[in-house]
Amino acid sequence: MTSDLVRKGLAASVFALGLAGQACAADAGKNTDAAVAANSGQTTAVYRVYNHGLHVVDATADYTLTDQGYGIRTTLHAGGLMSWFMRMDIQSMARGHFDHNWVQPVDYESNGYSRGKHRSVVLRYADNTPHIVTLDPKETDRESVPDGELDHALDTLSAMALLLENVRQTGKCDGNAQVFDGLRLSAMTSHGPVKADVPNTFSQKSTGPALRCDFVGQQQAGFIKDSSHLAVMKAPHPGAAWFQDIPGAGLTAVRIEFEHPKLGRMVAVLDHTPVVQH
Repeated sequence: MTSDLVRKGLAASVFALGLAGQACAADAGKNTDAAVAANSGQTTAVYRVYNHGLHVVDATADYTLTDQGYGIRTTLHAGGLMSWFMRMDIQSMARGHFDHNWVQPVDYESNGYSRGKHRSVVLRYADNTPHIVTLDPKETDRESVPDGELDHALDTLSAMALLLENVRQTGKCDGNAQVFDGLRLSAMTSHGPVKADVPNTFSQKSTGPALRCDFVGQQQAGFIKDSSHLAVMKAPHPGAAWFQDIPGAGLTAVRIEFEHPKLGRMVAVLDHTPVVQH
């Protein structure tokens, strides 16, 4: 259960702020995927995630952002002492392109092992709406999200791409989006940035002045039926991300903090300088 809660906490929050991904950038009109990828660099960033002071997850983010589109891959593994007690191996990918200060996702996939089973979610987009292609296993104890509420909803990684691109292009992180991961629909809002030093805890290597974006996530639909935690799940949960301009990598999230409704405070810190491949 713990591994699945960690996965859901990461996915349902703007922890995705700092975890973009690999793959090729998406086709945007006249450009092919290969051409876009060839003209851009892929950035790889590695994060350590802490909960209650313990190192619980290792997260790797590979991402490509161009003027035309984005490609994303994230990988989550149990880390530190937690790797002795639980198995978690999850990969998520998303592709899409930018369109007038917004994103148009193409597809999203998340596959991996958690909570004793292999789990898979595949979303395809049509008419600015995510459509479930694969959801395995189905969670029959969970309320379904009404189709009418999914218009213009984004997967977690596309929401990250939107915010990260806005920060890089405008210097601001004000915005909002409806985020759908195949099971839950959440409202995500962000504002800022403000100038703030990076907190120097959890062996934070990137310290000093930064731009901090604050955000709030609040689940709207897809709740567990008859859950005893319903009030907590429906409540807003705040977080923050600290960005620094790293030579060669550009503006990068060096630290992300958020409140998970069940697990409490989660902190992700950049492990080392991101690697950029041109």
